[in-house]
Amino acid sequence: MKIRVAVIALAILALVALFSLTAWDSRRSQVRSAAAGAAVVRAKKDKLVHTLLVSGELAPVRAVRISVPRFRERNAVPIQAMAPEGSLVKPGDTLLQIDNAPLIASLNNEQINLERAENDAVRKQSELDIQLKDLEMELGTRKLELEKARLRVDISKDLISLRDWQDNQFNFERTRKEFEKATQKLDLTRKAAQEELALTRIKRDQSRARMQSIQNDLFALQLKAPVAGTVLYETFNNWNRSENEPSRKFQVGDQVFPGQIVISVVDLDEMEVRAYISEVDGGLLKPGQKASIAVDAHSSLEFTGSVDYVPEVAERLRRFSNVRVFVGRLKLDRTDSQIMKPGMSVRAEILLDEQEGLLVPRSAVFEENGRAFVHHVTQGRLEVKVVSRNATSCLVDGIRDGDEILTKR
Repeated sequence: MKIRVAVIALAILALVALFSLTAWDSRRSQVRSAAAGAAVVRAKKDKLVHTLLVSGELAPVRAVRISVPRFRERNAVPIQAMAPEGSLVKPGDTLLQIDNAPLIASLNNEQINLERAENDAVRKQSELDIQLKDLEMELGTRKLELEKARLRVDISKDLISLRDWQDNQFNFERTRKEFEKATQKLDLTRKAAQEELALTRIKRDQSRARMQSIQNDLFALQLKAPVAGTVLYETFNNWNRSENEPSRKFQVGDQVFPGQIVISVVDLDEMEVRAYISEVDGGLLKPGQKASIAVDAHSSLEFTGSVDYVPEVAERLRRFSNVRVFVGRLKLDRTDSQIMKPGMSVRAEILLDEQEGLLVPRSAVFEENGRAFVHHVTQGRLEVKVVSRNATSCLVDGIRDGDEILTKR
């Protein structure tokens, strides 16, 4: 009986050993097949970083934008001359000359009108002086006649005949009326003369004011630099160009309107990035986030900075495009004025957030039926929990630091 029990126990142990050996061989086979064409990596504690790649262009932080002044000409006028782009200017240097030929013609015409108005004023004054002098002489004559008539009318009725006395009375009344009429005529003429002279002076002053306005416009059409800096041309918005036609900057001969910005004076010692952010990513950014920045023309150099401003409203990427972007602003920690120029294209990688934990390559994690797995070098397939991931790595739970994991080559 004891011998039989021992035999049965030995048989069971043999079966268990055989099953374990088979399972071990199966796992080795599984690992060996998974390892075919795979590389081994170690899970390690590190930070999983989420970033956002954006494109943009360099722009000066400080810039004074110069626009065409508002003047009497309301239509488009051509650019006559421009300071060379990239040249250094001092305050008072000429930046832009707008064509002033129409204004010069207007000034010449107004000069002729002013001379005519001044001549008219002199002539009118002379004519009125002569007319007033004649009326004053006539008034003097009437006054003398009135004094004589007053002496005669004072003669007693008893000393002369009745007819002579009546003639004296009649002559006095006639001369008195003639004197009053001459006095009234002189007063009216003086008043009319003052009004006529005032009108000629008004015309003359108006002509002078128009001349002064034209001269001010002529002065304003020669735009001068308000500050020291570097000349930069603005983009010419030609509304007749097609969507595929490249934009260009202003040049001599372009037609411009009052108020249109044509040229800028910029400080190249401090630059910033004008970043174009997709409208779906605009909500991910906030001021203060760090960024690494590379200028496309000098991609081997890396600059650091941070998000300075993200607008609330998106705008069209191009005039006829339906794509909308947020035009944000990245502040550079330093500016290299030797290689950084306004308008140069740049790429920026903005740090959104980071998490610490066990990292494995993204290619080491595979999914089946909504569950995530890795191939452990010694334990075979293990289920893990993916906490987070980015474009290259996954942050996982379910394995230990230093575990060897298979990943695709």
